[in-house]
Amino acid sequence: MRNTLKRLSVTSVAAVAIFATATVTNASAASGGAACSVTGASGSLTFTNWTSTRVDISGWVKDTVADGYPVAIRFVSIDGGTGWVHEWPWHTNSSGNGSTLNFTTYAAPSGDRLSYIGAQVAVMNGGKIVRSCTNYA
Repeated sequence: MRNTLKRLSVTSVAAVAIFATATVTNASAASGGAACSVTGASGSLTFTNWTSTRVDISGWVKDTVADGYPVAIRFVSIDGGTGWVHEWPWHTNSSGNGSTLNFTTYAAPSGDRLSYIGAQVAVMNGGKIVRSCTNYA
């Protein structure tokens, strides 16, 4: 009985691992998301139609503290073949505490691949990062 349960457990874990791997691989090739928060800012990017050469992006960034600093979010991509990190332009919200900036855009690098993609959220001061976080899809 003990050996039968052990075989069933191992078989079940293997089946779950195979299913999970297939699901994650297929889902991440088409869509995904990345979000994070720091004191003063939170934001999220949603990725659709994600291929190695283009991705559609919708996102938001919210100012969560009345500190006078603007908040921003940007798309970050990594080419897995070269290791090249591309930090795309910021989407800045300067409207103050409680305000949210929503936007849609796309990324299509020339020459680099979108192997890994994510979001960087930051509190800014004069164009310099005060605090930030980064999360990948």
